[in-house]
Amino acid sequence: MNHLPIRSSLLLLILAVLISCSKEENVISDVLDPEIQSDENLLICTELYPEDHARAFGNKQLFWDKKVLRVRFLDGSSYIRNKVKQYAQVWSQHAGITFEFVNSEPSDIRISFDNSSGSWSYVGKTNNYISSSRATMNFGWFNNNTSDTEFRRTTLHEFGHALGLSHEHQHPLADINWNREAVYAYYERTQDWSASDVDANIFRKYSAATSNYSQYDPLSIMHYYIPRSLVLGPWTPTSNTRLSSTDIEFIGAMYPGTGTDPDEPVVLDCNCPEDLVLVACDDFESYDDETFLQAEQWSKWSSNSGHAEFQTYNWGKVIKMNYYDVSNPDILFSPGSFTEGQYRLSWDMYVRQNSSAYFNVQKNEVAGEEFGAQFYFMADQSGAMYISDQEVQFDYVQEQWNKIGLVFDFTNNQMIFEINATSVATWPLSWSARTEFGGTQFNAINFYAADEDAQFWLDDFCMSDINGAISDVVMTPLQNSNSSVPLK
Repeated sequence: MNHLPIRSSLLLLILAVLISCSKEENVISDVLDPEIQSDENLLICTELYPEDHARAFGNKQLFWDKKVLRVRFLDGSSYIRNKVKQYAQVWSQHAGITFEFVNSEPSDIRISFDNSSGSWSYVGKTNNYISSSRATMNFGWFNNNTSDTEFRRTTLHEFGHALGLSHEHQHPLADINWNREAVYAYYERTQDWSASDVDANIFRKYSAATSNYSQYDPLSIMHYYIPRSLVLGPWTPTSNTRLSSTDIEFIGAMYPGTGTDPDEPVVLDCNCPEDLVLVACDDFESYDDETFLQAEQWSKWSSNSGHAEFQTYNWGKVIKMNYYDVSNPDILFSPGSFTEGQYRLSWDMYVRQNSSAYFNVQKNEVAGEEFGAQFYFMADQSGAMYISDQEVQFDYVQEQWNKIGLVFDFTNNQMIFEINATSVATWPLSWSARTEFGGTQFNAINFYAADEDAQFWLDDFCMSDINGAISDVVMTPLQNSNSSVPLK
């Protein structure tokens, strides 16, 4: 973990660094168009400081000397605020520091959501010297369609700065064999940086003599994404979206008193809300190309089926479903076999413009024996769900991540289909796609590139036990359909 040069002057503390993250294009546009993803579109984090001022990183003097930090939101929707609260508290799980979210002054950290100024945070106790009318942290690309992976990554990073941490690639022991000419050219082209800007933000390391630091950690949440083209020799770019074990160890040392016992192994769960009673989850972050093909919860429909494409971007890992004439992808997510209780299964799904998507519910362990329901997301952004040979129509939005939800209520023989937390339809769980007389069970979700327009991405699968938590649902009447949609 990086640590921070000491400066003694109060003036230096007052003028300390404002660390910011900017993006050439909106984060969501990159997520929505992964086919054109390139190093030109990456989140670029920079450290801004007055030109006439010697830099004052989050040094020893900038770590807070109290256990509770008061945090106030200056604006933003309740949904976005709750996401920031959710992921900021991850730091508190591993350190003796608590974020108390307040509605009035005094406050230590003030958060805005100004989409014209990128994402940034003042470092550590320098927050004390900023007027109470001004933000000390900003999230410039969060909106109601931001993925949970991006909420987590950026929130953890900016709150890391607020706690006193700086960028890991400038760690005293970082041994990155930079392609210096390529680095100068890259940041001049993408960020309009001068050579001195690159020297200050990329090449200059913290002083080992004046810093507290542990070993260099390329997996740190505070590490830049470094494109392969900027490094000579071996280099594997990392897409860090959660705290590393070194992050956890170090923040516990800087803020001792609570948090995880350092002698206990660190278990990093997948990207599901922490208040869920998880039954199964998968966000693909632990996979590489080989291990994804061997993942326990994923399988192909048959030996002749194609497998989904595993993809890695700077903001996280996903799987892609794309139609092919040969070896068309046809996969099953199988969190287990269920016949009793109450559960919610959700995942993120992105459909490209003018493209389609499809999934169905499989009731039995053997794929194809019984379809619980079929869901078609058409290229014109209309949708149709088929259950008991009837149709329910709905609309959805392309080129954004949609949260898809299915509730399995075995207790009341009820099933619910949700899009972005809005109920679309509910029906008896025992119904199947073609009849009212089916089995009351669930085993898998089948994703299939059903037609030549199919192109969609999947991420963040969460299945939770919600026993006793289901509230009354307004039922959407099923609409009769004379169309015949054959089972594949």
